[in-house]
Amino acid sequence: MLDSIPLSTLQHQNRCGIHTHTSMNFTSHSHLLILTTLLTVVSPSLSVHAFAMSASSSPLTWEGERRTRPQPQHANTSHPIIIGYAHNVQSGKAEQAIQDGVNVIIWSFLHFDSRPIEHVPEEKEEEEEQSSSPSAQHKGIIRTDLDLNAIRTLRNKYTHVIHLAAFGGWNGPHPPASFTGEEYCEIFMEFNAAHGYLFDGIDLDYEGHDDRNAPTAKFTLITLDIMADLSTHAKRTYGMIVSMAPAESYLDATAPDGSPDAIFSLRLDLSPRAWTSSPYASEEDRALISSVGFSHAGRQCYAYVLAKAGIETFDWVSIQLYEAYSPLAHELSRRKVDPVDALMARVKRLTSGYIVRDVPGVVTSEYTVKIPLSKLVLGVANKWADGLKFCKVDASWLRSAYQSSVVEYGEGFGGIMFWTIEEEGSEPDSRFTLQLSRAFETEFDRLEHSISQEL
Repeated sequence: MLDSIPLSTLQHQNRCGIHTHTSMNFTSHSHLLILTTLLTVVSPSLSVHAFAMSASSSPLTWEGERRTRPQPQHANTSHPIIIGYAHNVQSGKAEQAIQDGVNVIIWSFLHFDSRPIEHVPEEKEEEEEQSSSPSAQHKGIIRTDLDLNAIRTLRNKYTHVIHLAAFGGWNGPHPPASFTGEEYCEIFMEFNAAHGYLFDGIDLDYEGHDDRNAPTAKFTLITLDIMADLSTHAKRTYGMIVSMAPAESYLDATAPDGSPDAIFSLRLDLSPRAWTSSPYASEEDRALISSVGFSHAGRQCYAYVLAKAGIETFDWVSIQLYEAYSPLAHELSRRKVDPVDALMARVKRLTSGYIVRDVPGVVTSEYTVKIPLSKLVLGVANKWADGLKFCKVDASWLRSAYQSSVVEYGEGFGGIMFWTIEEEGSEPDSRFTLQLSRAFETEFDRLEHSISQEL
């Protein structure tokens, strides 16, 4: 019998109340048929669009078979990679974004889940009952409502583009503790194999929840361990592309050294420090935050994942500067800091390193967050940002910051990420990807484009 597949709210980093997608339950016969067509059945454990695997299944290897493509490299100092999140491939906007210059599409979202094993073969009952492992009584599941067939078509058409699977999202579920990070990696790899290695890697984007009483309004060390171990196993065992996308407060390089804001916390329900407790916060700022009842910031929580997995595990780290009431939003909208200076302040601190205190598992309890320039990606919003709650960042500012990085370090930062391709417009002036491509276009690019047009 086909199961009802609950799909979690498809919100991303838009942080509490904007771009909210309705939670859906596919229970009707027609919906189940649609979902069934999106899945290649390879195991009796498969259930509609949820891929299940027993924790005892043999590990998969994909050396010689995997289709992971080389990650985009800025061979010169003029082009960062351009990363866009997307969900609805049928809209045609993802294809337009590729044509406009996107190198990497991160598909949002997929969700790990676990389901109790209902029927245990008689000969294994005693062994299963004696096992102390939670995963022995559960099967791992991946849930998604992405149109995987349509993504496959897009992938085959544009062979230079990388496709990653995003896990998490704002209001999204955190992975259950039934499995370890390594086991979740195996579950993903078997899912990926079932779909012809559709995804070249994974993106970790676990965040908080609108409801501050929800279980996911805070992290647990188990969740952070799963994130770190999943990432490490994906990179070391399979050579996958692995990225993370922390909200700015989750990896806040602008927190003053030695301040409470530089202390690790599991909480995701804190007041935004730049607007409430920083030396630059005004009474007007505090009154605004109080009036809207916003308390959804974190505090250096992703430092734990970096400390455990190591920066070498990640191909890039995308800092969500568009987090609601982020430090950057305060600097640009309230303090009127020069936007290029504000961006470069983050580049400098993240690449030179800043100290986070009270990080569990670290011998000295202090961990230095330090991201190589080539792995640093600045995450911004496209046209949906309002300029107050969510900061607006112009393509020309990013270009100027990139040039400043080249002057100071001899190379630019690794890339630019934006949320979301779904908000790209139809006209050239309303397409952020195209604005970025034009901003970073060089004379050589223009000459090359002119020649190709003539041919």
